[in-house]
Amino acid sequence: MPWNDNSGGGGSGGPWGNGSGGGGNRNNNNNNPWGRPGGQGGGGGNNQQPPDLDELVERMQASIARMFGGGGGRKAGGGGSGSGGKGGGLAGTLIIAGLVGFAVIFWPGRAFYTVEPEEAGVVMRFGNYVRTTEPGLHVKLPWPIETVELPQVTQTHTIEIGSNNRGESEMLTRDENIVDIAFTVQWRVDLSSPDGIRNYVFNVRDPEGTVRAVAESAIREVVGTSDLQPIITTARAEVSQRTRELMQTALDEYGAGIQVLQVNLQRSQAPQSVIDAFRDVDAAAQDAERARLNATAHANEVLPRARGTAARLVQEAEAYRDSVIAEAQGEADRFVAVYEEYAQAPEVTRRRMFLETMEVVIGRSDLIILDGNGGAVPYLPLDQLGRQRGEANQ
Repeated sequence: MPWNDNSGGGGSGGPWGNGSGGGGNRNNNNNNPWGRPGGQGGGGGNNQQPPDLDELVERMQASIARMFGGGGGRKAGGGGSGSGGKGGGLAGTLIIAGLVGFAVIFWPGRAFYTVEPEEAGVVMRFGNYVRTTEPGLHVKLPWPIETVELPQVTQTHTIEIGSNNRGESEMLTRDENIVDIAFTVQWRVDLSSPDGIRNYVFNVRDPEGTVRAVAESAIREVVGTSDLQPIITTARAEVSQRTRELMQTALDEYGAGIQVLQVNLQRSQAPQSVIDAFRDVDAAAQDAERARLNATAHANEVLPRARGTAARLVQEAEAYRDSVIAEAQGEADRFVAVYEEYAQAPEVTRRRMFLETMEVVIGRSDLIILDGNGGAVPYLPLDQLGRQRGEANQ
């Protein structure tokens, strides 16, 4: 057996050194590596006892001393360094080398950690939050004193709701209609708050499930307080904005450390089972709106024209009235003026009036002059000669 491999002299030496003084019994069972030295008597080697702890510590100290240049091994029994000194030195060297290897290799690796640009380091000491570190190389107390979590904090996450599951996409509106809605939510860790990363790590077990549940609750609240027609036509942006605000308020109350970036409506329509009838109703409403717009356009075209014609007639009547009044007033003024002249010289005025009247009457008729005997007197119509000369020149 290797434990009985005796080198030289009398005593058997195991790796821990039996160191028998010389009178030991060779038939003694020395197979036990923890056997004590047999120097207690001439033949006391038969006495097997467990190793002494103090003796083991002394041997380890001696091995460390030899490794760092100290004195020789411990002398057992009658003198000289037995083979036990060599075994103790080897064991001590192995223990020290193991401790040094652990300190050099494993301990620094547990003390340094690297935070990537898209991450944040959340350091915990015995499970309690201590600090949050920025990207780069950092130092912490080795495990198990301090541990670190490295969550993704700059990545934008997207959740689709209502795309494939009809149960979560059909909702009841305020006017008791059913609307089919599908939307997406974009979110990430709340970096605007100093406790955002800490809350995200410690307060939320399932971030995606939490965001999904909050989004479904918020959109149902918004739809339940709105009518169908605005949701599917003009109020889509308002629905998205109100949903995002409600989600952010709820997540802040939970202390989730999540920031909702945007809510986008992908689909907003009536359910598939009634979509055809709904489209017919919508088409009829559009036809009615188109007819109303056409009637309004026709009225806007006819009414101004009628108003213009009426205004023109009113203005022409007023002009005719003014002209008749002015003409009558002029005639009256002329008559008054003639009367005033007649009152001053009646005879002269009567003769002048007679002559003017005869001029007007005779001027419009052919003139033939007869003498007293009934013969025609030659008459030269100067006015007709002048008119005929003008026509010839043309």
